[in-house]
Amino acid sequence: MKIYLIAPKNPESFWTFDRILPSLGKRCVFPNLALPTVAALTPPPHEVVLCDENVEPVDFDTDADIIGITGFVIHKRRMFEIAEAFRRRGKLVVAGGPFATLCPEELRGKVDVLIVGEAEHTWAQFVRDYEVGRWQSEYEQQEKPSLLDSPLPRFDLLKVDRYRSMAIQFGRGCPYSCEFCDIIVMYGRRPRTKSVPQVLAEVEAIHALGVSNIFVVDDNFIGNKKDAKALLAALAEWQEARGYPIEFMTEVSLNVAQDAELLRLLKQAHFVVIFVGIESPRAASLQETKKTQNMREDIVASVHRIQAAGIEVMAGMIVGFDNDDPAIFEEQFQFIQQARIPISMTGLLNAVPKTPLHARLKAAGRLIAESVGDQFVFTNIVPSGMSRLELYEGYRSLLHRLYDFGNYRRRAMALILNRGSLLGPRVLARRDDLAVVLRIFWTCILRASPRRAWLTLSMCLETACRRPRAIREAFTLALMHKHFHEYARDTSRQLEALIDELREAEPSSAA
Repeated sequence: MKIYLIAPKNPESFWTFDRILPSLGKRCVFPNLALPTVAALTPPPHEVVLCDENVEPVDFDTDADIIGITGFVIHKRRMFEIAEAFRRRGKLVVAGGPFATLCPEELRGKVDVLIVGEAEHTWAQFVRDYEVGRWQSEYEQQEKPSLLDSPLPRFDLLKVDRYRSMAIQFGRGCPYSCEFCDIIVMYGRRPRTKSVPQVLAEVEAIHALGVSNIFVVDDNFIGNKKDAKALLAALAEWQEARGYPIEFMTEVSLNVAQDAELLRLLKQAHFVVIFVGIESPRAASLQETKKTQNMREDIVASVHRIQAAGIEVMAGMIVGFDNDDPAIFEEQFQFIQQARIPISMTGLLNAVPKTPLHARLKAAGRLIAESVGDQFVFTNIVPSGMSRLELYEGYRSLLHRLYDFGNYRRRAMALILNRGSLLGPRVLARRDDLAVVLRIFWTCILRASPRRAWLTLSMCLETACRRPRAIREAFTLALMHKHFHEYARDTSRQLEALIDELREAEPSSAA
């Protein structure tokens, strides 16, 4: 048989970096790891073809026998469109992944087969059933599978040169109980991990493909600290023996800051960036959402300790908790500036299906439609501590202030000048660094507005004078501002339409 596996195009977000990918010579930041993983789970001798719509168009005329589609909740509209197009052509369509797991009821009737839950065992069972003509319409993995059963992903089937990074997974599950999070719903609260040899084999396979960036996509890489430390120690040895050829990024909880050994191992394994779900500087909002692991000490102090270890912090921040009032926007801004976090992915609280937050707000009658017609409404929650008008106006102002040229420059330079030392080659030493710098020079200086040219030149010149070994970070952060500034600008325009509608509906609030 021939099996065609598809990952739909990502809607633009903070994460997609669409506006700067051309300057990096890439089409997507990293692939959906489900594609090479499911390919590796496919029993022989069947042919598997991967299609990531972020880097190539879907071949609707494929001669494949089975069409497989994966995606998150944000992909659901495109998943519906792709499934419908293939079913019209008489193809058997299978859907799996986070959306199929969280919301199988929305896919029933729109696809032929559903794979609900993790696919380590169910995908191969479906393929075997299909071979003999007796497949089921739905397969569900009841018990959480051991990741020791997860095979080496088929990275070789991806168009590797079109991505900025490759992706691997070490573990699934998280020990915490954040009310808004769907991870514990899908993967449970007991972290399960791969073995150290499994992960080293994946890193080696990616290194052999010539890739120098790896994103470890775990939702909390340190959910199992003991296993994480063992892996980091092995990665540190691997990196040192080869001259630190790979830069790693991952997602961790903020309590990493209270573990000096973890910070040391992360640095030695060459983790240069970590994404941390900080969510809010307001203790009442953290308590409300059960994010108590962020309340162990002053958050700014925690972030600065991570940065002192040589690791950049990207922050996930949220406004719209029940304990948030209009003052939260100023608190968020001041915190991000003081914490010297250049890249803050700040969004409105949303209630994802099947989460405790969704259940609570549904029972309270505080959920609204995700869109009105074709217009996305940014949050499906009726806020408690302020009006919807105040929430949207405050959020729009916060985005504008965060990615204002001057405010961003202050945060970025504070990080560059105060970040701890790094291991490995840093001063434009990689073979593709010069080409990227030339593209940045063209995009952000020669062909840019005066303000963007000033931001780029001033950051690079100050860094060259005060901390020349960090010049690569200066170029990178200057380029990343382009994406965030333009994304915030366009998001503000979309918010303006909703704000106008709310002002008409709530004239007293506007006054």
